[in-house]
Amino acid sequence: MSLIIFTGLDGMLLSARELDYQKTTIVFQELKQKNIPLIPTTNRTRAEVEELLQKFKLVTPFIVEYGSGIFIPQDNSRFTAPETNILDNYHLHQLGCSYTEARAGLKVVQEEINKILRGFGDMDEENIQSLINGSKMAAHKAKAREFSEYFLTPNRLEIKQLEKVAEEYGFKILPGSNLSLIMAQGASNNQAIQWLTQNYQTNDAKNPQTIGLGCTEQDLAMLETVDIPVIIPTEEGVAPCFADKDWQVAANTGTLGWIESMRQVCDQYSSLIL
Repeated sequence: MSLIIFTGLDGMLLSARELDYQKTTIVFQELKQKNIPLIPTTNRTRAEVEELLQKFKLVTPFIVEYGSGIFIPQDNSRFTAPETNILDNYHLHQLGCSYTEARAGLKVVQEEINKILRGFGDMDEENIQSLINGSKMAAHKAKAREFSEYFLTPNRLEIKQLEKVAEEYGFKILPGSNLSLIMAQGASNNQAIQWLTQNYQTNDAKNPQTIGLGCTEQDLAMLETVDIPVIIPTEEGVAPCFADKDWQVAANTGTLGWIESMRQVCDQYSSLIL
């Protein structure tokens, strides 16, 4: 049986120290030798994911903006690419709307509740930099959205109104404490994972086994979709959103927990790989 691994980024790969990067690169090499695809699955933009992949010299499909877009490198033969468009060096399967449509959706819902909502498209990079607590380059890449739009979260009552109005117009809102996201209703990490899994080329008629590693609430949908979910604790412990889940939990936190879990996966499931 074949294996596909899906992984979140925040709190694990994105927080790695230089020594952890070296150890992580070794894990990537082991996965490549065993022919196990590793698919980043994140709320971040293509530009943000590409930066990380370039650092690790990793060529792989990836899922961005909460399942809105699936990018498959054109030279990747392990995944078929039905219903895709060519964008740069990728096959793109788009589940979400365009960024222009997301911006228009935000404008519609703000008019319905008669309140101005500031999105990333209304801000300069310095404003975004302070919101994401990152560098100016990080803000630039975070602003390079293609399928969804972040905006400043209003009060609790207004966000409930926004969710209702957005649904009426074919959008959905993912609320956050500081930033909320508006995106197409049809986009989701679980749909993106299912699409990639269905289009993975195996050597037999069996469906591939899927494993997911995550540590934050944004990873919840991904972990609920895969066959074998693995929780990576943060420095504060297991995230509250996983409290009622009877899932495997890594022994260590952050990048170290991720590395150890990946090595266990390689050892435990290598016999399943054709």
